[in-house]
Amino acid sequence: VDLPTFTVDTKLTSEALVPLTGWNIIPSCLLHQYHFVVDPMNWTEAQSYCRDTYTDLATIENTEEMNQLINTVSSAGHRSEVWIGLYSKIDWRWSDSYRGSGAQYKNWDNYNDNEPDFGSANQFCVCFGGDGGWWDDQCSIEYPFICYRVTIIFSYQNDK
Repeated sequence: VDLPTFTVDTKLTSEALVPLTGWNIIPSCLLHQYHFVVDPMNWTEAQSYCRDTYTDLATIENTEEMNQLINTVSSAGHRSEVWIGLYSKIDWRWSDSYRGSGAQYKNWDNYNDNEPDFGSANQFCVCFGGDGGWWDDQCSIEYPFICYRVTIIFSYQNDK
């Protein structure tokens, strides 16, 4: 039996969902939609912009998502550095605090450079270039950036 589905943007709060007595609501799919922002900002400004406008700076869980981001950026004609949501405070973490499956995925640029190198002892934010390799850089530098929006698709079923 095919169950109807509905979509909820993560900007909605739980208070916005009206409780439905006798219904089971089951999250069935989580979709990331990426948005390239060409206006350069430092990492903290980019994070604030993404949180205000979308969900957060891009979190990348696997090679497929990394390739999607490379294609998004290159289709906009951009070939240089772009901020993503990875940063360091002793250990590497994602801006959205994601720690689930794929949270350990990294794509450090070790072909041209031995990354991360914490150069000048003040490189704690992560960007990637046209080839998709990641490196740490100073958070105060202004680069374009990638935001994402999460859409949750729910299935529901009437228990009556």
